[in-house]
Amino acid sequence: MRDAGTAYAEGGAVKLDLSHVLNPDLGKQIPVNRERAREVLDELGLDGLIALQPHNVYYLTNTITTLTRFIVEYPAFATFPKDPAEPSFLVSTTGNSWEIANGDRDVPEVIAMSGASNWRDYIGATPEQMRVEPEAFKPRTPIAADANLTEREAGWKQAQERNQQSAAATAEWALVHALKRSGLINGRIAVDDMRVAYLLEKIGIDTVTIVPGDNVFRRIRQVKTDHEVALLRVAQRITQESAMAAARSMEEGMTYEEIRLRFFAEGAARGGDGNFLLLGVTQGLLPDGVVKRGRSYMMDCSIRFKNYQGDFARTISVGEPTAEALKRFKAQQAGREAAFELIKAGVKFNVVEQAARDAAVKAGMPKELPVFGMHSVGLQHGDDPNRTDVPFPVGEELTLAENMVVTLDLPYVEIGWGAGHNEDLLRITKTGYEILNDPGDPLVVV
Repeated sequence: MRDAGTAYAEGGAVKLDLSHVLNPDLGKQIPVNRERAREVLDELGLDGLIALQPHNVYYLTNTITTLTRFIVEYPAFATFPKDPAEPSFLVSTTGNSWEIANGDRDVPEVIAMSGASNWRDYIGATPEQMRVEPEAFKPRTPIAADANLTEREAGWKQAQERNQQSAAATAEWALVHALKRSGLINGRIAVDDMRVAYLLEKIGIDTVTIVPGDNVFRRIRQVKTDHEVALLRVAQRITQESAMAAARSMEEGMTYEEIRLRFFAEGAARGGDGNFLLLGVTQGLLPDGVVKRGRSYMMDCSIRFKNYQGDFARTISVGEPTAEALKRFKAQQAGREAAFELIKAGVKFNVVEQAARDAAVKAGMPKELPVFGMHSVGLQHGDDPNRTDVPFPVGEELTLAENMVVTLDLPYVEIGWGAGHNEDLLRITKTGYEILNDPGDPLVVV
C-alpha cells in the first residue's frame, strides 16, 4: 500500500536554478508593445486605451496592485494614449504608490485614489450632486521624528506627501484626472471592461466615447516584445520542470489533488505561481478516481512567471504503454511533424491544424479523436482576438506573424480508453520557429 507522504519527500535535495528570480532585468520593463499598440489604435481610429482587467493593467503598467490581490471590484485602472507625447498613468490606491516608489521596475506615473472624506454629502445623491467631485481623504502614516530614513523609506515619505496633494476621492474621479492629464478626456477610447463606461456615466462624464476593446488589447498582445519572450521562456521552463517532477512522482493510488499540489509546489520552488493542471482524460478527470497502472493520461499544465503563462503537455503512461497506446502516440507524433514543417510567419493557423489532423489520421489515429488546435499564449492562455462580426466569442481566422508566441495543442481523448497530449511553446520567426522548451520526452513512462 502506498505511503501518502512518499512522493512529496522524493527529490527534496534537487538543486534548483533560481537565476531568473534574482535577475533584476527580468520583469523590469513595462510589458506593453508600444509601437504595435499605436499602430493598432491608429488603424482602428482610436485615441487610447483604458484597462480595468488585471492582466491588461499589468500589461500597461507592470503592476499587480494590492487591491487586485484582494479581489476588489475596481482595484486599479491603466491609461495609454496613442499620442507618444502624452503620458500613461496607473490609477491605484495611495498605499500602492509606496510599493511603486521602491524603484525596482519601470512604472508610469501614479494617480492615487484615497476615499471620500465628505461621503455623507452623497447619501441619496442626485445626478447633479454626482457630477461634483468629492473631497479626497488625506491619509497619513506617522513618520518618526528625526528618523534617519533609509532610501526606501524616504521614497515612501515622498509618495505620501505627493498623494496628500493630488489624490482623488474615488476610482472614477481618479480615472477622470488621468484622462484629462493624458489628453483623452474628449477621445475615442477602447476599454477592456464596459463597466468603465458605467463609472464615467455615473458621474456625468459624457465627453469620452467608450468602445468595447477586449479584442483591441488581444490584437496588440498577440505580437510579443523580446522582453515578453524572455518572460515566457522562463515561465515555460518552470512549467516543464514542474510537470516532469510531478509526473515522475505519480504512483498507483494517487489522487488528482495530490498531483496538483505537487505540481504547484514544484512551480513555487522555482519562482513561479500555479496556474492550472489538467490530468487524466481532461480537467483533472482520472477515470478511476486515482492513478492506475496500465493507464495513459494527458497532462496539460501551466505555471506563471511574472504573470506570463507557460503551456506544456505530455502523454503520461503509468507502467509500460499498451500496443494501442503506442499506436495512437506515434500517430500523434506524425501529426506534430507534419504541422511543424509548415509553421512560420505568413501561414494560417487552420492550415497547420488541418495538416496535423490529416497526418495523424493517416498514421492510424481514429478520425474522431484529434482535436488539434493552435493558439497564442501570453498574459492569457489565449491571447488571440475574436471575430467582431458576431455577438459572441468566435475565433478569427488567424495568420502566424513574427514574434507571436503560440502552441499547437495535440490532444486525443476517448472515454473508456484514456488520453494523450503533446504541447510545446513556439516563438514564430520569418522562416520557422524557436521552441521555448525542451521538446524531448513527448511520452513519459512512470
